[in-house]
Amino acid sequence: MIKKRVKQVTFILILLIHSAFIGLIFFENQNNVALIISLLIILVLLGVTYVKNPVRPQHNEFDELNTIVYVFLGAISTYFLHSSLGLSTVLSASIVGLTVSFVPSVFKQYAAVKSLPVAMYCGTFVGMTSTAVASGYLFIILASCITGVLLVSANGVFHNIGGKLGTLAFGGVVLAFLITLLISL
Repeated sequence: MIKKRVKQVTFILILLIHSAFIGLIFFENQNNVALIISLLIILVLLGVTYVKNPVRPQHNEFDELNTIVYVFLGAISTYFLHSSLGLSTVLSASIVGLTVSFVPSVFKQYAAVKSLPVAMYCGTFVGMTSTAVASGYLFIILASCITGVLLVSANGVFHNIGGKLGTLAFGGVVLAFLITLLISL
């Protein structure tokens, strides 16, 4: 029963993240008619997706703590590559994503690495955060932990639907930004 409630709360959180993101785009571009029409089409398609994909708990294939650690590793490695080594964010995320995609094939005997590519790739989206937003590694650590918790709680929500990892990373970064903003006040 608790797992079902967590899934429902996560579903609502993803709905709010999508709505906030689209609302901000609308707010910044109120005079662009083509963009407003595109946003309305996107809202209709999101509504259809929310109705067609009910929240149903699934068997959790991976350990929750491992998932959070993998998201953290993906975020830190991507952030390091682009902030310290000067690589572009896309190239940094691609390097990390490509590298970890081979891990389950190399270490077939370990069940713990089965979820490594998905979780670390979710972390790469967090690690792609601009250095203007991320004030340093502490911000990335906070955002990756929040994103890891969101990923664990979103297991079974929007299964096989594209954009889930990026949306969760966006939500983790936004929540981390709000937390750091509130702390700095």
